[in-house]
Amino acid sequence: MLFQREMTAEEFLAYAEQHPDKRFDFVDGEVVEVSPQPTHGRIQAAFTTGLTLYTEQNPIGVVYTEVLHVLDGKKFIPDVCINIPTAESFITTPPIIAVEIRSPDQSIKSQRDKVIDYIKRGVKMGVLVLPGDHIEVHVAGQKPKILSFGDMLDCEDILPGFKIAVDKLL
Repeated sequence: MLFQREMTAEEFLAYAEQHPDKRFDFVDGEVVEVSPQPTHGRIQAAFTTGLTLYTEQNPIGVVYTEVLHVLDGKKFIPDVCINIPTAESFITTPPIIAVEIRSPDQSIKSQRDKVIDYIKRGVKMGVLVLPGDHIEVHVAGQKPKILSFGDMLDCEDILPGFKIAVDKLL
């Protein structure tokens, strides 16, 4: 933990700017330094590439990686998301899809809670990737879908036509 109290969005952005060699996340309302592994970067790149290709053919928004979102006063930094473009320093509208990739220093519970918080705040689909194990797909009003090797991530009505092999994402 880096701070004894929760930062405002502006304080977080200023702090992160002062420490460009570090990466941070919000976990249970606290700013936490994280250190993603190569697997995290590979999965993030696969999602970013697939979603960027999708949004080029279906102009529904812009793909962002690790951009601060403030939704109903709560701060999030999705690993990958699609959202409406903005010129602001942080985003205040819920993403269409938000992807979280668990790093080894993050608990499964905190990451799952984060995805559930996304859904509560208007995100249409939250995807939690547990590298080497499985993917959880969360949609409001539905039981989470668990996908593993050999399955396809099909974003159904949220991103019609977007499909990607889970093997590429684990």
